[in-house]
Amino acid sequence: MKKDRDKYFSYYKESNFLRYKQFYLERDILRIAFSMFDAEKILKKNGSIDNIPILLSKQTFNRIDVGKLKQILEELFLLIMLEDVAVEIKDTYDIKGRVRKRVVFPKKEAIVLFSAGVDSYSGIKIAENQYKDLLGLFVAHNDQPRIIRIVENMKPFLNTEIRTLYAPGMGSMGYSQLRGLLYILFAGAYANLCKADKILVTECGPTMYQPLFSPYDSITYTTHPYVLKAAKDVLDLLLDFKPKIIIPFEDLTKAEVISNSAIKDYSTTHSCVSQRFGNHDGTCFGCVIKKLACLVSGVKDVKYNKNVFDENANQDNLLNLLVYSDDLINNYENMPSFQKEKIEEFNKKDLFQRYALDNLAGLMLGVDKKHLLYKRFISREDILNERISQVKENRKKPDFNKCID
Repeated sequence: MKKDRDKYFSYYKESNFLRYKQFYLERDILRIAFSMFDAEKILKKNGSIDNIPILLSKQTFNRIDVGKLKQILEELFLLIMLEDVAVEIKDTYDIKGRVRKRVVFPKKEAIVLFSAGVDSYSGIKIAENQYKDLLGLFVAHNDQPRIIRIVENMKPFLNTEIRTLYAPGMGSMGYSQLRGLLYILFAGAYANLCKADKILVTECGPTMYQPLFSPYDSITYTTHPYVLKAAKDVLDLLLDFKPKIIIPFEDLTKAEVISNSAIKDYSTTHSCVSQRFGNHDGTCFGCVIKKLACLVSGVKDVKYNKNVFDENANQDNLLNLLVYSDDLINNYENMPSFQKEKIEEFNKKDLFQRYALDNLAGLMLGVDKKHLLYKRFISREDILNERISQVKENRKKPDFNKCID
């Protein structure tokens, strides 16, 4: 059991409670999260995976519908990773050799995930006005020390306590598509400890429903409704105390989220794809959409290594986004089906057209009229100025009644 514990868990600082006998259910939740997360990494590294083994304590194994859990996880892996892989769930003597120690967790109304990104920072600030008693949870990957430091540096700007649980490293193989499952299950474990009946996922709509710009695009499913629904189904199986998963920004653009937060300075945040390095490239997709949204909202942004409006910078992500945005406004009916599939499946045409206007308005504010991109994409300043006014007047509000069903 010692080897099993060393493999699965970090007992560093705030994760120390996991070593004690009575927290077998929380260990089981994390085992499920770790196993699915590791399975994706193995698949990406080897090109195939034979099965996904998951160990549960005998207490949990004998109490839950193991067949249902297996079905949820297999269907999610097939849907997101496009691989039909068997999940093999077995029981183990989890509490053998462990000691019991009293650890007190404060009762909280909601657990809010925190990552130091724009949506995350905005979300926790807005939620502080919505709920009396929040607890923030940061899931720290052990190969991202710079992000861990950024989160530590942001804590003084928050009224909400941020606690940390440690997860395996992300590695260098690109986005983890199942990290959202990991994060929600971690939040579920903390919700159970704090008797919180809500988990807040404060991601803006276009990120949740991220569409394809081209047929072979690589996109992230971190907070896609399919992943959130699977996470909820897992938690509903495991927990008697069943928290709601609330998605208050699901119908807001990033600019609308920023404006609603009333935060004027986002220079401490981090949204760059290159999370391992902790800097701001300026040309990755995360940096591009953040820059445009901050311009529209009129807030202070981070300092980027490169100016994406400079013709000498790599503008591939910016150009793809602007072309897509222009088509959303002026050529929607003729767009290829793969670009509209998620928009129409979830009835988000209005959301994405507001998002498109934000992107074009950000460009208008970020370059002068002589710039080639201005000449190519800006034709109706009046419409874009009206859109900027709508954002700054907060005509669209967060909806804290919106949940994953």
